[in-house]
Amino acid sequence: MHRDSDAPDLETSILRMYADESGGDDPGTPHAVIGGLLVNRKKALAFEEKWDQLLQGYGISPPLHMKEFGKDGRFGKMSRCCRKQLVDEAVGLIMSHRTASQSVSLSNQEFKASFPKEVRDVFGVYGMCFALFAMGAHYSAIKNNYPLPIPYILDDGNPYKQHVVSGHASVMLIQRQGMPLHMGSLTFDDDAVWGLLQAADLIAWGARRRATKIPLKGAFESINKIFDDHHNEAEWRPEWLQESAMRLSNSIKAVQRPTLRF
Repeated sequence: MHRDSDAPDLETSILRMYADESGGDDPGTPHAVIGGLLVNRKKALAFEEKWDQLLQGYGISPPLHMKEFGKDGRFGKMSRCCRKQLVDEAVGLIMSHRTASQSVSLSNQEFKASFPKEVRDVFGVYGMCFALFAMGAHYSAIKNNYPLPIPYILDDGNPYKQHVVSGHASVMLIQRQGMPLHMGSLTFDDDAVWGLLQAADLIAWGARRRATKIPLKGAFESINKIFDDHHNEAEWRPEWLQESAMRLSNSIKAVQRPTLRF
């Protein structure tokens, strides 16, 4: 994903989507959320260097996970002043290096109401959320006349990894059937190594708080800036979900259809 190219000008212009999840299936976490940021190679390399310097300056060993700011977390005892300064600087790095950012949320109720059982069994709420996330990136690429496939990089520790793999495979199948969706490869990597995956964690965490109507305030207030500009926060209409359900159901049937042998 990050190798040097024989065409460096082209390579540095190619966008990659770094994404992470937030939420869960249980009733106490009613929204599945995926958030992330599009970055080109040149800015990705610069971001990684500056992110490492940021964490070192606060004596933090990567990865930086937003959930660890809870009272029992690794950063639970960090002073309010330091916490605010750290988050403010992290937000500044994200905004200065991203091409754009994106988030999608899907409630368990919407998922169960809009998708037939055969789709739910294959994807789970996070696989479906990833498919919707990819569609959001596709529409943004069309809007900005971006012609190339977009590779996706997610944290290897994602508990919903297999559902994301299923969602990606089905979107790729729809694309091979003749509907271009800007879908590139799917890679899982260690978020302790990639600051951009830690940045995606911050975006997904902030997006989930917004989806569940929990204000981003105090030390986390600056995260709101990410969503104010150059951010696609998709709100999916029921008819879009139904269309996606139909396409994904058809793709499942295509995969499961037996091959005739003569």
